[in-house]
Amino acid sequence: MVVHAQTPLDSTRRQRLHEVNINANAPQQVFTGPAATQQISAQEIKELPTLQLSDALKYMSGVVVRDYGGTGGMKTVSVRGLGTQHTGVAYDDIALSDCQTGQIDLGKLSLENVASIALIVGLDDKLFVPARLYSYSSLLKINTINTIPVKPFSFRIGGTIGMYGLYGVQAGVTHKVRSKKRDDRFFYWNLSADFMRSKGNYPYTLHYGGANDSTSREIRKNAETMTLNTEFNAVWQIDKTQRFNVKLYYYNSARELPSATIFYYSDSHQKLWNQNAFGQVHYHKYFNDKWAYQANAKFNYDYTRYLDPDYLNAAGFLDNRYHQYESYLSNTALFTPISEKDSAKAIKKLQFALAQDVFYQEMTANSLEYERPGRFTSLTSLSALVSGKRWQVNANLLLTYVDNIIKENPDIEDYTHLSPSIGASVEWVRNLHLRGFYKNIFRMPTFNDLYYREVGNVNLKPEKTHQWNLGLVLKEAHLAAGRVTVSTTLDGYFNIVKDKIVAFPSHNLFSWTMLNYGKVYIAGAELNTFWQYRITSRYILRLNGNVTYQKAVDRTDPNSKTYNHQIPYTPLWSGSASLSMQTPWITVTYALIGCDKRYALSQNIPANVVPGYIDQSITLSHDLDIKNSTLSLKLELLNIANEQYEIIRNYPMQGFGLRFKVVYSY
Repeated sequence: MVVHAQTPLDSTRRQRLHEVNINANAPQQVFTGPAATQQISAQEIKELPTLQLSDALKYMSGVVVRDYGGTGGMKTVSVRGLGTQHTGVAYDDIALSDCQTGQIDLGKLSLENVASIALIVGLDDKLFVPARLYSYSSLLKINTINTIPVKPFSFRIGGTIGMYGLYGVQAGVTHKVRSKKRDDRFFYWNLSADFMRSKGNYPYTLHYGGANDSTSREIRKNAETMTLNTEFNAVWQIDKTQRFNVKLYYYNSARELPSATIFYYSDSHQKLWNQNAFGQVHYHKYFNDKWAYQANAKFNYDYTRYLDPDYLNAAGFLDNRYHQYESYLSNTALFTPISEKDSAKAIKKLQFALAQDVFYQEMTANSLEYERPGRFTSLTSLSALVSGKRWQVNANLLLTYVDNIIKENPDIEDYTHLSPSIGASVEWVRNLHLRGFYKNIFRMPTFNDLYYREVGNVNLKPEKTHQWNLGLVLKEAHLAAGRVTVSTTLDGYFNIVKDKIVAFPSHNLFSWTMLNYGKVYIAGAELNTFWQYRITSRYILRLNGNVTYQKAVDRTDPNSKTYNHQIPYTPLWSGSASLSMQTPWITVTYALIGCDKRYALSQNIPANVVPGYIDQSITLSHDLDIKNSTLSLKLELLNIANEQYEIIRNYPMQGFGLRFKVVYSY
């Protein structure tokens, strides 16, 4: 008798095994390197009450999101009191830019393609990046391409509706083609679009004085917004050692700008139009286990128009139009003389990276002092990482050269600056790590600071920051026979900002000038904690929480009335928490954001107080599997206590609201 274990096949034939996609609820990732890193995954974003990217950032410690109210209001982020211009935003490892204001409006970015969001303060463990990512005091990394599609073809379509005239449509399609000759070669592309419109006419209470004074019930006016995000991604995996990526992005918005809620006057007719388009390409090649190379290129165009038909000037209106252009090129080489897999010595890994970035920015506007200011910037970064079994050290030197170009003023000063940074981490005892870093960065003045007709000062010097951090990391301790997972980080930090750029009135309140006069000292602490209790394999309870203490004071002039006063819009205490219960039928999440009182102006007096607030929301979500597709449902109950509060003074936020989102994915 002859028994065959399998049917004999022709040796020249090849069979492809179908991919298997395994999904699991992994504990929150905790980073043990020198940098203070926080990350929010796409799954966590899905469970939180989020409509825009800025909503997710409110659940990170040390972050102050300046929200001017409403769906279309501007959203910028300041980290550890350093200001919005010191926070960089990287979209798939290539920086977004705005040479006019130096700050990125996070309300422009859609969440539809986001795979994860990471906030990095300090030196990242990943050295194989452009030099520009080292030029920020803190870096917000948005990743959209981090998984290879499983299906040859997939698509998704969804819709969002909410109170106060909110509705939106989201759609995306992905196509993947594998090579018939080589398993390590494939190509896929993705096209997505996100349209949203909102009237923003929510009610609020206007207070005319103190707690016992009169009030009136008002409706937010001139708050309608319409936005469109489109994005195209293409990935060509040439072989297992090299890949080529292309990203094309277009954003268009038309927004009405509600005015500050001033007594007896709530009308506003200001409007803002914005278009942003960029294309970026990325290529990398791993020659062997020791050498790798990557190149990045990008061209960015941005158009902004601001109209105020009620502006009191000779023309009777203000109509400012701005055009920005940026061309960017980056090259990075990575050398790994010692890797973990081939080392049996005390040093487990040794890496060096050399990156050279160059970019040119220029701007035209009808409100600038000069016709067409430009700026050429060169960034050279040398990085090193060395690690042992229980320790790691990172270091970086960043050489910056800036050439400001103005035809009308050829003698304007150029700048060269060397910024050192170093960080270290060590496993103190099992699962408990000690980390620390020092980082020095400087920020060039924006085009508005230098060249804006009413306030510009071409002699401004760059702001300089010094950052120190010392922290403890408890990495995924398992309790109760592995059913409970706990991770916690505690960081203390101290920052100094020198040559801070400050606007001062000159001969009257309508004529201001920019000066390097400021100095700010910032001391703070951040506590982040994550708990997961696996009741059974299908019932999971998760708790995320953080609290931040931050003392950021003006140390410019001891004789000033604002000396040692908390800087504007920086709370002493802030925090957030989310409690999520996952069951086979539904996932319920309770989310809370709390903020202490702040001051709207530099002088800490009762007249300048912006009261604290607590914003509570509940999210109900469920994924329904239908054959090879998924129907995702999400209901958000926002600000369930209907608390009226302001993040920016006189810009009231929305009270109670409802949002519902449905997405079908195949």
